[in-house]
Amino acid sequence: MFRKIQEPAMFKNYFKTAARNLSKNTFFTTLNVFGLALAMSLNLLVVAMIVFIYQFDNFHLNKEHIYRVITHVRDRNENPSFASVPIGAAQLLEGNFTGVEKIVRIHRSLPHDIGYGDIKIPVTRYFVDAEYLSMFNFPLLQGNTATSLEKPNTMVVSEAAAARIFGKKDPMGEIVFIEPYGEVMVTGVLKDMPKNSHLKVEALVSFATLTSHHGASFTDDEKNWNNFYNSYAYLQLSDHLSPSAIEAFLNSVAKEKYTTPEFQASFELQRLDKIVPGPELDNDLGNEWSYQEMMLLGILPLIILFAACSNYVSLAISQSLKRMKEIGVRKVMGAQKRQIFMQFVMESTIIMLLAVTLSYLFFEIIRDETLSLTGELDSIDLNPTLGTFAGFLTFALLVGFAAGIVPALHFSKVGSIHALKGKEPQTKKGGRFSLRKLVITSQFTLSLGFIFAVVIMVQQYRHSINYDFGFDQEKILNVDLQQADPQLVKNEFGKLSFVSPISMSSHPLGVGNVPGLYVKRLDNSDSIEANRMAIDETFITNMGLHLVLGRNFTNDAGENSRLIIINEVFAKNLSPDDASGAIDQVVILPDQREVRVVGILKDFHYASLQSPIENFFFEYAPENFNYANFQLQSTHESQAFLEMEAAWKSVGSDDKFKAEFLTDQIRDAYSFYNSVVKIWGFMGLLAITIACLGLLGTVVFTIKNRVKEVSIRKVMGASSGSMVYLLSRDFIMLLAIAGIVTLPSVYLFMEWMLHEEQYYHASIGAFEVVISLAVVLALGLTTIFSQTLKAANTNPVDNLRLE
Repeated sequence: MFRKIQEPAMFKNYFKTAARNLSKNTFFTTLNVFGLALAMSLNLLVVAMIVFIYQFDNFHLNKEHIYRVITHVRDRNENPSFASVPIGAAQLLEGNFTGVEKIVRIHRSLPHDIGYGDIKIPVTRYFVDAEYLSMFNFPLLQGNTATSLEKPNTMVVSEAAAARIFGKKDPMGEIVFIEPYGEVMVTGVLKDMPKNSHLKVEALVSFATLTSHHGASFTDDEKNWNNFYNSYAYLQLSDHLSPSAIEAFLNSVAKEKYTTPEFQASFELQRLDKIVPGPELDNDLGNEWSYQEMMLLGILPLIILFAACSNYVSLAISQSLKRMKEIGVRKVMGAQKRQIFMQFVMESTIIMLLAVTLSYLFFEIIRDETLSLTGELDSIDLNPTLGTFAGFLTFALLVGFAAGIVPALHFSKVGSIHALKGKEPQTKKGGRFSLRKLVITSQFTLSLGFIFAVVIMVQQYRHSINYDFGFDQEKILNVDLQQADPQLVKNEFGKLSFVSPISMSSHPLGVGNVPGLYVKRLDNSDSIEANRMAIDETFITNMGLHLVLGRNFTNDAGENSRLIIINEVFAKNLSPDDASGAIDQVVILPDQREVRVVGILKDFHYASLQSPIENFFFEYAPENFNYANFQLQSTHESQAFLEMEAAWKSVGSDDKFKAEFLTDQIRDAYSFYNSVVKIWGFMGLLAITIACLGLLGTVVFTIKNRVKEVSIRKVMGASSGSMVYLLSRDFIMLLAIAGIVTLPSVYLFMEWMLHEEQYYHASIGAFEVVISLAVVLALGLTTIFSQTLKAANTNPVDNLRLE
């Protein structure tokens, strides 16, 4: 009983003593709190993300009884696991188990666009069974939960989608068009789904629409058992039915369906509240966070936090001589190791709580910007909740305890005699200094690594947007046709004086990927994979492409439809010995059309620089034209756009005029480099700030311990320059070691990463190395010299008088 009464008073005493010690050392306390706050701000983002992820699908009333059927394939190669199942798997359970209360099939083959009137609106969507709305807790604002998705060609839309499609009209009963399923009636309006749902979607179309269009036997086709994509099955089980019984039944069916040893599959039931987070699965449905993704998310912030905690440990141990007598007195008065240990853990915990309070301000500043950079602003909610604040507090306490262990153990093992004499525990020679040097070196290694990577990525971005793609980019304007008649667009825009001859294409050049397909030659040899684009007879001239052999398309549309123009790579594939032999060769397209090669173009980058130049051809297919392309020959672009918008009104119906310069489209295609630069740059800024704070604290402490030595040397005639060198050389050596360790390793890593991500990337050269080193050395040396110059120029008499 006495001990229980004593413990609160003891903790109160720990707190008072810790607060007093921290306030007496305001300089080092401020360094630690600010450095830790910077590092913890990123970790608070991770904590908030983890809290959000662990709340996924927690709002469904029967979440403990709802399961998803997943598939494990063993093909002796990749052995993938799928979040999906063959389309016929779910209906096998109907009538076979009395405990299966509901079965819901989801199919993701629904086209992206929904037509309403003359416009098409992109909407996230899929087919679902009628019981979807009763199994999951997605309330309807209008319509009937039981019947809204019962009949073919019916659909339910979310509030947001209804506003986008119908404006202020009541959506109930409205008819939309979904190709190839025809007219579909809106029978319900769904409350917008929360962000913490892996089933987040804007439109649900009845599964009966799919089976009505393809026929009732669509789900029974045996060939579908080898297709694991786009089809999902969810079950709601009663209390008395074990999921293992369902798994055993499905796996007995799997043995009948997959009889060859080379290809086997099995099924497993995954509970709804175990999907996110969960194991990594292929073909997942919506935003599904795996355990691997969560680990990758937290690695870099934790590394930066480790650097900040290392600062605390290094500075705490560096001040050990000042604390020795205090510890000795405590031990003589009867303090035990456990009490000394708790005292220093309490100090570190207080610092962490101060740091997490300050870091919350940084968290509020960077939260939305981080989400916008990663493109997750609409799918992730990091607004703090009670759970988030509890996570922040728990995180601070855990980090405080972890960071306090090293100095606490260091001080708690000091004997009382040694402590009263001001001596530290006996360690190997240089051990204490090795720890400090290791901390500084590792911090600057991390800082230099981030800066080097950022400089490399900036160079890659500049290389990509300035790359010679093999066609004209300047002043090329791509106008989105948005279903407008290409000939009408040509006629209207051709009247404008600043518009050159207009061409048509299915895609903008050099942006993203273009469609691929397999073609055959007349000799029935192996299929050849190729990429294609649809253009008109003006496109090649307009884009400045160079014909090596043959000719362009003509004004004869009928003849053009039987011709193709290929690139040099494709020509060498068709005629390896002599590329010119590809002229007049006939190839067969997937629709069985025979087309003849009439021209060979000098190789150019039809897709992004991420992919190599491969087999490619242009075809004449007006039905696939999506863009009008022309050179804008005007010095007053704003006025030109006003005139083009006026011309568009007569051909584009009510659609808004959409046009972009090709240079801007190419720049946007590589904007991911900018996002990476911003994220890594911010981490690099944090890392080097923390490193400089740690270096500053270590330099200040080292100089304080060598004040007498410096003063005597100056009295003996040493110059200020030699003193600066004496005090700085060890730290400069640590910066040099950091450079030697970091540059080769980061160089190899970035070369590997760039090779994987972008086929045509810039080589890493001396420029990136020099700039990175210059930044780190400038900041590091400024930190060192700011203190050593001050110490070297101090009057030695002032210091020796105190001695």
